[in-house]
Amino acid sequence: MTDFKRLQIERPIDDGQALTDDDIYWGPLSNSHPTTLREYGPVTTIDISPTRQQWISVTDSTRVQIYSPDSLSLVRSFYSFKDTAYCGTFRSDGRLICAGSKDGIVRVFDFETRTQLRHFKEHQGSPVHCTHFSRDKTYIFTGSDDRTVRVFDLATEKQLSRFDHVHTDYVRALTPGSATNPHLLLSGSYDRSMKLIDRRMSNSDNILMKFDHGDQIESVLMYANETLAITAGGLYLKVWDLLGGGRLLASLSNHHKAILCTGFTSEQHYLLSGGLDRHVKIYDASTFRVVHTITYPDAVLSLGMIGPNDRALCVGMPGGLWSVKRRDGKQQMSSSSSAISMNNSYDSIRNETNGEMMSSTNSLVPIDDESTNDTKSTASSGSRKTKSRRRFFPSGIVTPTTTDAVATANRRPRLAPYDNYLRKFRASAALDAAFTSAIKRRQPDIVLALFKELSRRQMLKQALAGRDDLSLLKILRYLQKHIAHTTYMPVLIEVAHLISHLYDFSSLSPSDKNNKAMEKLKRTIHDELQFQSELMKTKGVIEIILAAASASTLVENDSFSTNNTVVSTL
Repeated sequence: MTDFKRLQIERPIDDGQALTDDDIYWGPLSNSHPTTLREYGPVTTIDISPTRQQWISVTDSTRVQIYSPDSLSLVRSFYSFKDTAYCGTFRSDGRLICAGSKDGIVRVFDFETRTQLRHFKEHQGSPVHCTHFSRDKTYIFTGSDDRTVRVFDLATEKQLSRFDHVHTDYVRALTPGSATNPHLLLSGSYDRSMKLIDRRMSNSDNILMKFDHGDQIESVLMYANETLAITAGGLYLKVWDLLGGGRLLASLSNHHKAILCTGFTSEQHYLLSGGLDRHVKIYDASTFRVVHTITYPDAVLSLGMIGPNDRALCVGMPGGLWSVKRRDGKQQMSSSSSAISMNNSYDSIRNETNGEMMSSTNSLVPIDDESTNDTKSTASSGSRKTKSRRRFFPSGIVTPTTTDAVATANRRPRLAPYDNYLRKFRASAALDAAFTSAIKRRQPDIVLALFKELSRRQMLKQALAGRDDLSLLKILRYLQKHIAHTTYMPVLIEVAHLISHLYDFSSLSPSDKNNKAMEKLKRTIHDELQFQSELMKTKGVIEIILAAASASTLVENDSFSTNNTVVSTL
């Protein structure tokens, strides 16, 4: 017996929304199912280590936690904070981590040993929201709610500079200069200004440039070549030309709520911004045009891109969740009760000393789960563990090796509900199942494909007849929404024609929902016919103009050739 041929769903292509190269590049990342983990508080900072391992630093509540980018297993955890921790960032060699805190103490940790190497108390209790290492690995830049920007020396554990006249409000954003100019830094504040500071100069002359953003600044960035700077705050993201004297190059307002974080992709070809509107906007770094948008279930507090080739996007949210979307769509699981699968085999994660599985204190939870904050892990249906194949023989259990021939069961693929009904020739039930799947998956082309198949089988009338008011209303609304689409039109015209013959809407009261839906469908068809008529008139006028222009050109050419003939004869 041959397998049943599934319904072939062809997604219509809208010529007005043709796929661009950017859509093709970002589509796999945007459409992949996210891996979501729960933390102990709002995830305020996500930083990616610039080393080959690319560890993920997640700052939340009173801790900074380090995760593996492949398995999302917990690698390190730093708990030495007595109050809320902020801005856990790596040094350029990945060996040290610095973080500020609400109690005003800046701490420096050794990544390998988790030892606290330095702590700086000069901010005297004012929350320190931004900390960064200098590119030459010798200094730490900090910005605090005490309105100061400070520079600390790692070797001597002393404060080198204090800039208390730079800003008049909380300092909430810092970014250091490049390795060629490690003495430069950009600072952004709630006083709506960004300053370019040279730490080598005196306290009165260290401000090289001033930039007025016009709103409270939440994030600042600097390109690696130090030509452009980015400020983000309020509804605006602004681009400034550092080489051109600080002039404003672009002012972008693509978010409809406040922007909270920004970042670059691995090669700085794209710029990212996230905000309270739950969107991550991706901009082309050369044209500053939005090329893609990714939507999340909550506001975006922090983000980080894992390279190379921008293979994963990490996003932190205020509800204690942080999400990882992978370009290849592979989901990794980290839990306290299940093994972490990196290569779909148990051997790759087995501990050499005691043979136990690695585990993590964090949990993998559904995005919409807000009722629990425990440490149990729930894996999605797409991230199941791969079990070893085992065969049972009288002599015991045998696991086949790579050289053994294993007979595989020829199992039939699982059919969708509408395919099952089609297989049993139940046209009406198949149509109902198609509507259910289309609403669940947000794919109206499923219903279109089923209409085509029913029309081919000459079962369309059977599927539409004898329907109750609710199911008929669903079909009428579908027709009214999609009948003007050029791809849907040929099939839906036939469906509308059959419905008008099968049901008598004149006997219904004007307030009936089906009667109102039918009137809307009629108006939609009437408007489309008028639109097509206007297009045909416009087409006729254009053809007349083109024909007249072509005729005049021919007359001019004929007269010109006649004159040339007369002249040559004379």
